[in-house]
Amino acid sequence: MLKSNNNRLRPRWKNYALPILILFLISSHLYALNYKGFNFVNDKTESVIPFQLIDNLIVVPVKINDELEVNLVLDTGGRSVILFGNHFTKKLDVLDTEIKLNGYGRNRNKTALLSLENEVLLGDALGKGISILVANGRYFFPFNGKVKIHGIIGYQVFSRFVVSIDYPNSKIVLSEPQSYIPPVDYTELDLTLKDTKPYVKLRYQTFKDKVVNGYFHIDTGSSRDVLLFLKSNMDIKGAEFVSAEVGRGINGAINGHKPLRSPMKIEEFNAAAEYFVVKRKFSRKEIQDAEGSIGSGLLKNYIVVLDYVNERFYFKNNA
Repeated sequence: MLKSNNNRLRPRWKNYALPILILFLISSHLYALNYKGFNFVNDKTESVIPFQLIDNLIVVPVKINDELEVNLVLDTGGRSVILFGNHFTKKLDVLDTEIKLNGYGRNRNKTALLSLENEVLLGDALGKGISILVANGRYFFPFNGKVKIHGIIGYQVFSRFVVSIDYPNSKIVLSEPQSYIPPVDYTELDLTLKDTKPYVKLRYQTFKDKVVNGYFHIDTGSSRDVLLFLKSNMDIKGAEFVSAEVGRGINGAINGHKPLRSPMKIEEFNAAAEYFVVKRKFSRKEIQDAEGSIGSGLLKNYIVVLDYVNERFYFKNNA
């Protein structure tokens, strides 16, 4: 129905346009105030963050609750933000209940205290309502004499943004998934997410086997080239392998085995990689027949892009 107003005709719905707009703006403002998770500040769609590579670990500066400055490892294997050191319980509001930590390492009983509703700033990305776990182990990470590493950050960032890691130039770019333009000169693979972890399917060959393929966890929190998961058909008791400490997990040192002969080859990366064999520790939600993990020891030679939203993985050898 139309009605006259100063000799002009206009639809009845335009009478409600301004109230609808005001309600939309109010609801958007309330949503922004109550939003939990990461979002860019100041209407940005991209943030460039410098990092330091310490013992093949990506270390980024992070600010918590606008006052606590820490250095965290950007870890695709990390489900939650974790700070190591009981002294952080004095700087955060923590609950009394202890939470058991799941992860690799000899100590299977490591626990942490939970802190709720924190703000976490990474570059221009601000996370609201972020839960943080505080565990003991103040000197858990390697120290290069300059930078102390205080913990890890992972899934909340990777699940929200497209994350480009330029290892050779020591910078990370966070991008809005809806505005990200995929690179045209990179190798592109399907990305499979299981239990918050990213997997890609790769073809590989060890020194005595034929080429096989299987899923590998892209693990930026691992300093090694490759970890292969121990399978029933592997013979690691002979003279071709020796016992070795593979690294450190959430629960302490990780024991495994190292081959004495030539490294494995990964066809998609066109690279030879040093590998270790470890006993698998996994949840039933993960890919249970996965072959292993690709760590930053290998990835450090590449620019890699993890797009969880569109389930794509891109990489390019910087050389």
